[in-house]
Amino acid sequence: MFGMADETIANNGSSQDSNSAASAAEQAKRKGLRKYMTLVTKASQEALSDEELAVFNSTLGDNGIGGLDTLLGTKFVHVGPERIQMELAVGPDHLQPWGLANGGVYCSLGETAGSIAGFVACGAKKPVVGVNNNTDFYRSARAGEVIVTTAEPEYLGRTMQLWRIEHTRKADEKLLARTNLRIAVLDKPL
Repeated sequence: MFGMADETIANNGSSQDSNSAASAAEQAKRKGLRKYMTLVTKASQEALSDEELAVFNSTLGDNGIGGLDTLLGTKFVHVGPERIQMELAVGPDHLQPWGLANGGVYCSLGETAGSIAGFVACGAKKPVVGVNNNTDFYRSARAGEVIVTTAEPEYLGRTMQLWRIEHTRKADEKLLARTNLRIAVLDKPL
């Protein structure tokens, strides 16, 4: 009889512990999102400093808001009003079976760079969503190389944006791929 009560107490304690952990994780995520929004709002006026970029990168990775970008291992090196630049060190997990960076890596980098650039261009006031991601491939990247992704605007409208995103190899600055990302600006404030 005592064993069953002990087990029930233990399970309730465990449940409370996991609820506390989930609550703490959710609080950290909200805090990280507030930091992120503060930095993106600043970036809509002027480029972030190196110190702010370090906070921006750690906020994405440490608070569970970076999603796929954290999984891929991206690092933002410039976040400003009309340009976003990020880097990715190509590793074994980014390769297709033939040892070349998978084309989906470039598409993902383009989507991220263009989407964040679009959100910054809206003053961090309206959400943006990609509606067309068209990526052309010119050269390959291999494990150990660094892809530099740079997003710059082609067209910034009230409801639609078009971003030209170039992916270059850091070592020789050769163009590896180019993404054209069309973004819809949603008509609802955050």
